[in-house]
This record gives sequence, structure tokens and C-alpha cells, in this order.
Amino acid sequence: MSGVRLGGATVDINQCIVASQSCQASCEAAMKQLVARGMRADSEPMRLLRQCAELCELNVRALRKDSQLSRRTATLCFELSNQVARAAWLDGNAASHGLARDALRLARACRPLLFT
Repeated sequence: MSGVRLGGATVDINQCIVASQSCQASCEAAMKQLVARGMRADSEPMRLLRQCAELCELNVRALRKDSQLSRRTATLCFELSNQVARAAWLDGNAASHGLARDALRLARACRPLLFT
């Protein structure tokens, strides 16, 4: 798939799909690490990561289906991935910096979809 009609404009969405998949995997890995450190499932960091992973999955599905809601899922991914990146960067450990990197890639990849 090289492009999809999104809101009347043809946009290359492959980068957003790939970035969403990478960010989802990073969020899921980070959740596993937090569980291993004894973090509770209802804690704020876990909730943020779970929301991000689930939204990334939804975004991929919406983009692949050329859903009318794909612009909204991309917008939400942009917003939430920025929050995840900030929280991960402030966490300060090396594993969190990888999550921050993937979350920022997602924000950059989804940003063009917001203005089409």
C-alpha cells in the first residue's frame, strides 16, 4: 500500500503504519518491564502505555481500511505519543529513551496526516 485517500487527499501512510507498529511494540515492552519491577497495572505510567499501545493498534487498522476515522486516530496518536515520549524521556533510563524515540517517530509520521 503506497497511499490511501484520506479526507479527499492522497497521502502516503506507510510511515505512519510502521511507526504505529513500532511504538505499540515499544509500549508493550515497557509495560512488561514495569510489571517486572513491580509496577501496579492501574498505575498512571501503565495506563498511559496501555492506552498508547491500544491506540497504535487501532490507528494501524483504521489506516489500512481507509476508515473515515483514520484522521482522528492519527490525531490521537500524535497527541498521545508526544505525552508518552515526554514521560519516557523524563524517566531517565536507557530503555525508556528507546520508547521516547519510537513515540517521537510516531508523532512525526502521523503529523502530516493531520493537515490533509
